[in-house]
Amino acid sequence: MNQDRTERIRENNAETITWILGTTGEAKEKTKSYILDHGIKAFLLHYKSLELATEDNEKIGVLKRVIKTFDGDIETINFGDMDEGC
Repeated sequence: MNQDRTERIRENNAETITWILGTTGEAKEKTKSYILDHGIKAFLLHYKSLELATEDNEKIGVLKRVIKTFDGDIETINFGDMDEGC
């Protein structure tokens, strides 16, 4: 049951992040897949490994700055999807 909850949270997070970033096509699929597999914290910490377009990387960087401004370091935030090991 806990696994189902985690999957639902990650699915919702992935949909929200791709909507906020305005990603489409391959970038959207890469982003969603990474979040579903690893969680939002891992995505925000390691998004450059996805080799997205410069514009997408810049948007993610801006999102990270906004999150840090209001919530602090990404490493210490609990996104509710069990991102242990990041």
